[in-house]
Amino acid sequence: MQAFTLEREILGSLCDKNVENNIYVVCVPLTDTNFDDISDYYVRQRVNIEDCDIFVSVSSDSGTKCFDIPVIVNRMLKYIDCKLTFAFTVL
Repeated sequence: MQAFTLEREILGSLCDKNVENNIYVVCVPLTDTNFDDISDYYVRQRVNIEDCDIFVSVSSDSGTKCFDIPVIVNRMLKYIDCKLTFAFTVL
């Protein structure tokens, strides 16, 4: 139920069922506009910290580059101290 509620409450959220694990996954864009909404949802719904993840994805045309993680990610970690997952894709 939390996945469907989150998708409805935060603009730009996408919900999908992971058939292999029989769980729902919701992707929420982390922006200045919805930062407080994410934090409020986390507290109000009493989301388990193990169910949270900040996913950072980078696409590049080269295999060797340095990318700065957006400051908003660091800011969110101060509110919701969850795990980070990174993906790097070379196009």
